[in-house]
Amino acid sequence: MSVAYPLSPSEIRQIFQPRPSNASRLWELAEGANSLAATVEENWAELSEERRELLADFAYEAIAPPSDMGARLQAFLSRCYGAWMILQGERDAFVAYASASDRLTNGIIRAIERENRAYQEALSQAVEGALAEAENSKRTMTAEEACEWIREISYRALH
Repeated sequence: MSVAYPLSPSEIRQIFQPRPSNASRLWELAEGANSLAATVEENWAELSEERRELLADFAYEAIAPPSDMGARLQAFLSRCYGAWMILQGERDAFVAYASASDRLTNGIIRAIERENRAYQEALSQAVEGALAEAENSKRTMTAEEACEWIREISYRALH
């Protein structure tokens, strides 16, 4: 049985763009992100189309590289804020929040990928092709090369 978490846009926005003033607020945001991640992981199909789109928009915004100078500045300031939280002795709260936020973002992206049949078929074909290429090569890969190879497969499946 899962715990339902309210999906108001303001609460979701706070999870993806925190501005807490203390560690206890960061712990609350981490708890909210974990609860919402559990809802996404267990009940994505039951969420309304509007809520799924809202979550997808926030997840894509969270993983998108900064596109303009304003967004780059905001990303830089967010990193500075994270460093400040760690320096203030709130490392555990910050790490819990970062982990929960990643879990939520990854859960949303996985749910979107699962429901997209065209993506699943393209990814399957790309993996089969890549495995055939790998079998023809006698060279072994490093962990970094394997990660890059997997990224390329996914990219080819999308494009």
